[in-house]
Amino acid sequence: MPFGLLITLLITIVGSVLVTWLLPMAIKSEPPYGVAVDIAAGTIVGVIWAVLTYQYLAPLIGLTGWLRLVGSAADAIGFAAVMLWILRRIKA
Repeated sequence: MPFGLLITLLITIVGSVLVTWLLPMAIKSEPPYGVAVDIAAGTIVGVIWAVLTYQYLAPLIGLTGWLRLVGSAADAIGFAAVMLWILRRIKA
């Protein structure tokens, strides 16, 4: 496993946990399935998306080096936040 991918995964896991834990408090929404499900779903989706982005999508559009690392992690953390919205739409 490349060192850059390990760093991306570490940033993604920490960022996804923080976003999925703090975002419901910021927007004053109640987790429909509980906080643990929010954190688990956001982190799993974030990690999968980070690996796909780092391995396949970033090289296709020409991202290399630190931009590939940060771009993959930031994109995955944002997708974890979108996952929270999807969970709330499913329950509604």
